[in-house]
Amino acid sequence: MFNSKFLLVQGRALDQNDESLQSFPSNWMDEFPLIEKLGFDGIEWIYDKKSEYDNPILNLQEQLNIKKISKKHNVLLENIVFDWFIIHPLLKKDNISLSTKIQKLIDLLDYSEKIGFQRVIFPLLEGNAIHDSNEMELFLKIFSDNILPTLNLKKLEIHFETSMSPNDEFNFISKLDNSQTKICFDMGNSASLGFDCTEVLNKIHPFLGSVHIKDRLINGNTVPLGEGSVDFLTVFMILNKIKFSGPVSFQAYRDKNSNNIELLKSYLMFINNIIIRL
Repeated sequence: MFNSKFLLVQGRALDQNDESLQSFPSNWMDEFPLIEKLGFDGIEWIYDKKSEYDNPILNLQEQLNIKKISKKHNVLLENIVFDWFIIHPLLKKDNISLSTKIQKLIDLLDYSEKIGFQRVIFPLLEGNAIHDSNEMELFLKIFSDNILPTLNLKKLEIHFETSMSPNDEFNFISKLDNSQTKICFDMGNSASLGFDCTEVLNKIHPFLGSVHIKDRLINGNTVPLGEGSVDFLTVFMILNKIKFSGPVSFQAYRDKNSNNIELLKSYLMFINNIIIRL
């Protein structure tokens, strides 16, 4: 019996308010009753460059408000994704020093734990991707020396979403060697990179912590579920076989013209129809 919690990535039930497919919505409070009505168990919150200074997780009174609204609508505060680091990667030299970025990450971990989030999704993607073994070793050293001592004191996990090969991803998470660090498997991104889902999941499953539901074409864009290269039945058969029970976040296609509520209903039906076949 597949019993993972279904989460919605923040903003997906609201109108897309700019060119970005994923960004923190200023009208975030309006989404909680929609998430409740759709039947999702919880939310995957977003902290990004756009909300760098005014994201409500940064403010004590707003933190209390988040918890209050979450409880009112029975929407669990499960995941929070730190997309800010895609714009300001730890390894990239820009106008923010490494020490400032490290402190930023530590502060965000503090806020996340206080609000009650269970896990952080840390994207090693796009501008924050790791490209070779030298970058991997440097990142591992920075993380092990500066972040893990803080993480070890918290009731939080960090799940890394990467664009690495299955072998590199396995080596990366093995070297961190910490029970609070895991992998977030994005089935759409993985398929778009040409990776075989059976190979990926068989390799990383001891470290698998969370999953993103998405469909993409090989070397292409995000598309509606069922129209891309993801083998959904195989993915969920493997997740079921390994008794995966972590959260599954819907991060599926939408655009400015989408009727997001109807689209999400269709996505839930699509995935539930897959699960029925297991």
